[in-house]
Amino acid sequence: MLRNEGKDDATTKADETMVLQNEYFFLLAISISKKNYKDAQTYPYLYAAHYHRDAGREDQSQEYRLVESMRLYSEASRVASQYRYDAKDCLQLMKHMTTVASLIAKDILLLPKEAGGDGKVARTWKSRENAVAFATWLIGFIDSLLLWEENEEKQFVEILGTHHKHSLGKGFQLLPEDIRVTAVDKIYSQEEEHQTRLTAITEEELIYFKHPRSKRLSKGGMLMQALTKKKVVINEMVMAMPCISSGERSTRQRKRFKTD
Repeated sequence: MLRNEGKDDATTKADETMVLQNEYFFLLAISISKKNYKDAQTYPYLYAAHYHRDAGREDQSQEYRLVESMRLYSEASRVASQYRYDAKDCLQLMKHMTTVASLIAKDILLLPKEAGGDGKVARTWKSRENAVAFATWLIGFIDSLLLWEENEEKQFVEILGTHHKHSLGKGFQLLPEDIRVTAVDKIYSQEEEHQTRLTAITEEELIYFKHPRSKRLSKGGMLMQALTKKKVVINEMVMAMPCISSGERSTRQRKRFKTD
């Protein structure tokens, strides 16, 4: 549990890890949301993610913050997919995810050309491990959106469309092939990890996304295979909704009835 021991802009100590005072408040907001609102709020995750995104892109020595930003965006998409909302709320949340995809592409995956001029180029990561961890959380972000559609039994998330300007394929193409291959291996690796106790990613220790829940990101499936190719090509067949058995549909309908 985080303990605020900072003064002014001093640092806060949490689980023997030093974090800035404002980081502490972002983490505290997430903790309160989990405790008091059953982890049903996306905003605490989004605000914290924006903070780390800005800090990471403004200071190259803080590259790990880009990974933490992606982890928090992934947590926001997990929350969005976890609960049933009315049509208006669902549309608003989906638009938030579209905005997030735009920010990930423009502020993290792309950088202005060093030689000046117009246009951007794919980010060159200083640390390979940061890039791998980031890629796992990008997969985690997409996994929850895919699961959201699968639970609702309809395709409605804009950025999952194959022709969207921030589509899945375009985003992953900005990551080197070897990084994507390693990230997929990491997601399904059975190695023991002691990182679950960590509250957040730090400069000293990374956290990786594990165990996708959506059927379209199943191990060895067409989508996972596409993400590891030199050229990422994701067509409508790859993104097609999986078949739902009658038993699964009945179970989901009972859960929805209880929720309503």
